[in-house]
Amino acid sequence: MKIEDILKDKGLRITKQRKLILETISKEENPISAEEIYEIIKDKIKLDLSTIYRNLNTLEEAEILLKTTNVDSISYYQLNNDEHKHFITCTSCKKRFVIENCPVHLLEENIEKETGFLINGHNFEFTGICPDCQKKNKKKVY
Repeated sequence: MKIEDILKDKGLRITKQRKLILETISKEENPISAEEIYEIIKDKIKLDLSTIYRNLNTLEEAEILLKTTNVDSISYYQLNNDEHKHFITCTSCKKRFVIENCPVHLLEENIEKETGFLINGHNFEFTGICPDCQKKNKKKVY
């Protein structure tokens, strides 16, 4: 589906900023922060970080984007579709690793059957200590 159609379907105005933000997010393999979006598009259009945040909030409220706030308190955005991703984040070095398959879809179906809700999104994140940090800190107790 084209970006213009996605915005139209949700009753949102089609603006250059929204199109560029969504195009940037859709090209990324992994979820992306507002700051990362800014760095990618700052040379293409005159846009400040607060405008990016406002648009991201609007797109999230319209359920076009999923937002995940990581243990480092940074929010990451991705398209709300069947290809969304989840993470495991190292609490030591803060690196994020992608979990390729969404382990929540079956659970969602069961919850919908039990509650009658129509689920339109979810957040799911693991935290732990990555193998590199485990090696560096063998003597450290977590």
